[in-house]
Amino acid sequence: MSKIFVTSDNHFSHRNIHKFCPATRPDVDIDVMDRKMIARWQEQVGPDDDVFALGDFFFCDADKAKSILNQLPGRIHLIYGNHDKVIRNDKKLQSKFYSIQEYKELSIPLGTFILFHYPIQEWNKMARGAFHLHGHIHEKLSGVPGRIMNVCVDSSEIQGEVPYSLYAIEDIATILSKKEIRIHHGD
Repeated sequence: MSKIFVTSDNHFSHRNIHKFCPATRPDVDIDVMDRKMIARWQEQVGPDDDVFALGDFFFCDADKAKSILNQLPGRIHLIYGNHDKVIRNDKKLQSKFYSIQEYKELSIPLGTFILFHYPIQEWNKMARGAFHLHGHIHEKLSGVPGRIMNVCVDSSEIQGEVPYSLYAIEDIATILSKKEIRIHHGD
């Protein structure tokens, strides 16, 4: 049975990410960091699984990005982030993703998930219990009440004992279902 995973802000090959996120990115050597992230991905994701990557996937040239992608199992759906220029500018690299979009509303039996790189104050179907998943802010919490979660690999909200983990959509739904549904005026 296939699974769905969500991640954000992997920053593969980002030379300075350890300066911005020292608690979650202790590896100064980017090759070591990349190998650990690839290994963790391979441990969690099967070839028939779907992974929604919510932006800022690479900090390298297109050739290295293709090399990394070739090692990652699963159908990878990219939601563009602010640092995805190498992907935006390379059609061959884009073709390696199962889908690419700016924003995604994923409706599955577990609920509706609003997928966007950035945390937003209000989202579609928020008052009907929809979940909002985002990245961009790394280890910080969004500070927005309701059914919202930072799914960045650096997130303190859900980061487990194993660094560089991807998050199963079932686990996210379980956590967010316990949070209060925010009602928008007029709803």
